[in-house]
Amino acid sequence: MQKRGFPQKKNDKRINEAIVARELMVISDTGESLGKMTRDAALTLAGSQDLDLVEVGMQDGLPLTKIIDYGKFVFKQQKQLSQNKSNTKKTELKTMKLTYKIGDHDLDVRRNQAEKWAKDGNPMKVFLQLKWRENQYEDLAISKIQEFVASMEDFYRKDEKSKILKQGNTFNLILYPKK
Repeated sequence: MQKRGFPQKKNDKRINEAIVARELMVISDTGESLGKMTRDAALTLAGSQDLDLVEVGMQDGLPLTKIIDYGKFVFKQQKQLSQNKSNTKKTELKTMKLTYKIGDHDLDVRRNQAEKWAKDGNPMKVFLQLKWRENQYEDLAISKIQEFVASMEDFYRKDEKSKILKQGNTFNLILYPKK
């Protein structure tokens, strides 16, 4: 069973009787500073206005409290959080698969797709896997990846650390969109 006023989570505020300090700095609901008050006087003032006393921080070594409607305060905070979440841009790592003997037209198609991804701000992983007897053509695979990356210089950039990584029979390289 939860008692109103006692913080349940880390970011919850202390309200009303949960405030333990004897002296407080108080701000009215209009934003006007009411100065130092005892906890009981501040609670009485908040109760007379049908509002809550909420601890919002520290000032001069005293808890800073504000007289507000706590329900509205929480609602506005949640609304602001959800609005901030919806405004954030989500990027995902796109994967571009190549082969060591890919044709020019297929490279053009992949280049056009990568250009769209770059405009959307998505990083891209260039992926080339050799199978069976193809493993003897590592140099062709590396040159094909380098050729593709060179053609993407207008839209993508390599990180200082990024280089073609070989893991088994697979070559990987991550590119980031230019801003």
